Amino acid sequence: MDLRLVQQEKMNMIQTTMELREVSGVAVPFQNGIPVPSFDAQQRLKLDLKGMWKKERFAADHDFSLSERNDRWFEHVLLEAGGRTEVDFDDSVWAQRQLPFPENEIRGKEEAGSSETYQDGVWYRRTFCLDAAWVNKAVTLHALAISYVADVWVNGQWVGYHEGGFTPFALDLTPFVKIGEANTIALRIDNPPWGSRADIIPATPGTDFFNYTGVIHDLYISGTAKCHIPRVNIVPLDIEGRVKFSVVLENRGADAVEVSVSGQIFDADHEADAFLNSPLAADIKGKQTRWTGDLNWTEALAPYETRVMEVIVHIQEPRLWAFWQPELYVAEFAVVYGDRTAQLDRYASQFGIRTVTTEGTKLLLNGRPAFLAGVARHEEWPDTGRSATWKQIRDDLVQMRQSMHVNFVRTAHYPNHAYTSLLTDRLGLATVSEIPLWQFTREHFEAQEQKRLSDQMWREMIFSQYNSPSVLMWSTQNESVEVELRTVYNKRLVKDLKQNYADGRLTTQSAAADQPGAHDPSMEPLDVAGWTMYFGIFHGSTYYEGTKDFLQKAHELWPDKPIWNTEFGHWSSDQDTMAAEQLKTYKETLQALMERAVISEDGEAQLRSDGFLVGIDFWIMYDWYVNHNNWIDTFGIYHMDRKTMKPVGEALSQDYARYTAFEGGFIHQPKRESQ
Repeated sequence: MDLRLVQQEKMNMIQTTMELREVSGVAVPFQNGIPVPSFDAQQRLKLDLKGMWKKERFAADHDFSLSERNDRWFEHVLLEAGGRTEVDFDDSVWAQRQLPFPENEIRGKEEAGSSETYQDGVWYRRTFCLDAAWVNKAVTLHALAISYVADVWVNGQWVGYHEGGFTPFALDLTPFVKIGEANTIALRIDNPPWGSRADIIPATPGTDFFNYTGVIHDLYISGTAKCHIPRVNIVPLDIEGRVKFSVVLENRGADAVEVSVSGQIFDADHEADAFLNSPLAADIKGKQTRWTGDLNWTEALAPYETRVMEVIVHIQEPRLWAFWQPELYVAEFAVVYGDRTAQLDRYASQFGIRTVTTEGTKLLLNGRPAFLAGVARHEEWPDTGRSATWKQIRDDLVQMRQSMHVNFVRTAHYPNHAYTSLLTDRLGLATVSEIPLWQFTREHFEAQEQKRLSDQMWREMIFSQYNSPSVLMWSTQNESVEVELRTVYNKRLVKDLKQNYADGRLTTQSAAADQPGAHDPSMEPLDVAGWTMYFGIFHGSTYYEGTKDFLQKAHELWPDKPIWNTEFGHWSSDQDTMAAEQLKTYKETLQALMERAVISEDGEAQLRSDGFLVGIDFWIMYDWYVNHNNWIDTFGIYHMDRKTMKPVGEALSQDYARYTAFEGGFIHQPKRESQ
């Protein structure tokens, strides 16, 4: 291709919106001009935009939607919009849509075509009112997931945009809203078909989960004092109770201020009704914890300045978060004016004390060898698609914990709703979060070398789940074909995490066992080597022999890395006609896996000196819709209704009960008798 054309395409490409800025020696994520806020629920002014919106579908020019937001783009979009962004536009003839909810029509039946394939454009509009309580507030729009490219207008003025359907973002509405009057918000959303462009994520047409369009997760407006805490990053440094707090303080006002910040730490109250019923960290506070260190200071901020205070405290007699032991704390910070007479802001976050490390081929949780007995789960329900409530997510996770005896949940191929990690924290379920790079080819990695949307999604994922102790590892991708550029990509993401915003977690990926095989060089920069293993199905050999031989080769090539199985399983087909084969696949593959596991299979959960496999992950808990829409995928232990269990479920439940019998998944190391 002509170099000038390449440069022209790059100049016209939609730009990423997140950057890291060094503030007081700390790397702080900024997006759309403001520090990236926590997306955990807070006790602040809030206007939930859940409810009825006006909507109109349109045939989108995807190349236009994914081009740079420059003067030419704005001229074109206003012509295209035909007044749809304006306050006085008449949308009375538009249809109505309850949001959040996919734009796709969903019939809720476990059959092909039950979810409408709609991968195109849609406008949404509604009005809202902010009363006198919002005077002199910093006003922020929080979008937990909009698929795929969203541009936002408020009262006829363009506010900003975001690309990516699985990660949250925020926009500053302060200059655009009116207090005590009706405000109009308009969303232009375009969801290009997967496979239509190489630079979108996911990018491949055969991606085997569903491409939902629209406002998928919660959309709400928050109000804070102009000087407030947008986020607090919390990192447990050891199991003795040393915890690092990085408190970000933002002044979104035109006046300089001097404020005092004071922090407190509380035990989480496991007995509180709110523990499994409220996302608010402040709702689960118990008694105050004893700690040493100083969480009080005074800060002077210039107009529109952001400052960071980083401090290490020592929590006395720490209670450690572990499998099925959701020992949590709540950190709460208050911001007041310097004279300590008027409170400006209050911020709370749940966190846990735990460490996750490796030692040779062992995975250590809190310094103890552990084994992950996991089942994967797609974020999808037959009648709501990916749109979810706290109750839906909680009920899924409780069912997995109680019926399958899992200690680990793989959240499929993309970051889940912000509630998910809050609930895995509170249920004592470990998890791995992954960005949706699914079966990338060289063309896709080349596009991201230029665009770096994948790098932004990595940061968005991490900073949106930063304080969750249940997240043990970050995963870079799933089953990508390309190897050389995948290696470059893995190195870049790992370096970014560990040099700029290290959080003490491990890194991994979910590579396909045959792409390219056990010798996969892209494993080198990662802490834990992970592969999907479908021998006898998508790879050669048999369920047992193929898995056994692959694991042995992987260990010989990566003798100092823990290895984990990120997927194994089989479909049951319509009417469960292949349920017996699904069970056979499970049993024979599991046998090969457990012969290489770090844990004995005899029910004593003892450490095997020759073991190196630190985890297994059955694919998957529930059947789900797939993007081609010709059938539903039937790999699930349960049907989509969450009620009908297949024969494989009983076998898995019994096996996993043994693997997690000793303290939820720790490996028993009996003390040797003195000689």
